[in-house]
Amino acid sequence: MTQSRFNDDITAKAYQDLLLPLIFNPWGRLLIGKAGLKPGDHVLDVATGPGTLARLVSEILDSKSRVVGVDSSPQMLAQAKAKPRIVNGADLAYLEASAEVLPFPGAQFDAIVCQQGLQFFSDQLGALKEMRRVLKPGGRMALALWRDERAMTFFVAIHDALEATLVDAPQRAALGWLDKSRLEDLLAGAGFSDPVVTEETLTVTLERGLPQALECAMGTTSGFAIRAMNSEERALFERKVSENLDPWKKGHAIFAPARALVAVATT
Repeated sequence: MTQSRFNDDITAKAYQDLLLPLIFNPWGRLLIGKAGLKPGDHVLDVATGPGTLARLVSEILDSKSRVVGVDSSPQMLAQAKAKPRIVNGADLAYLEASAEVLPFPGAQFDAIVCQQGLQFFSDQLGALKEMRRVLKPGGRMALALWRDERAMTFFVAIHDALEATLVDAPQRAALGWLDKSRLEDLLAGAGFSDPVVTEETLTVTLERGLPQALECAMGTTSGFAIRAMNSEERALFERKVSENLDPWKKGHAIFAPARALVAVATT
């Protein structure tokens, strides 16, 4: 079953307010561009979180379309549901559900998108089989996940700093990283046709530098551990984050690259 690491209101809010505009919205637009969506589509967003991708999809489709976002974190879904309605966009709804047991009959959706969710699923093949099951014949699926545990350099800087600061640092959140070949094999094993997996790179731009990076750290799955630090630990943590981000500093700003695998397949 999917294990959510965002069942914390403060982390969920920081994720929405800080990480979405800087990281997940740009990647979401890239993924949507690969999905081949068209007016009238019925679209499912798996691991929707605070509705990032679902809302982007709703904005580009018409009122004859429908978008459903599912996630296993009630806190993330509460953030999604609290956002204002999208005027003149596709109808948008949210459900609490595991990716491995989608609460829909078969052949319900024209397209499925999944941004940075697959690495968190304990049964990755099962989740992909569920996605294929609920797609209509000829339906399209597009998903993205970080290339490996060090591909999102900003997050690596945060986690490495935590491990240098705390004796009992939180474990890295993802459950299962996939390389290109393994992802292709999983998609084929789930019954998808002609999966195409590419590696894409975008840059996380932190114009305010280290203070902005530390604010963003509160929206990661380790936000609770950072908030619990004493003053000595916090000073060490901030120094280590700064050191880890040194390779990507230009003046006061930080430009941290990120690499993701993007997969597109059909039923």
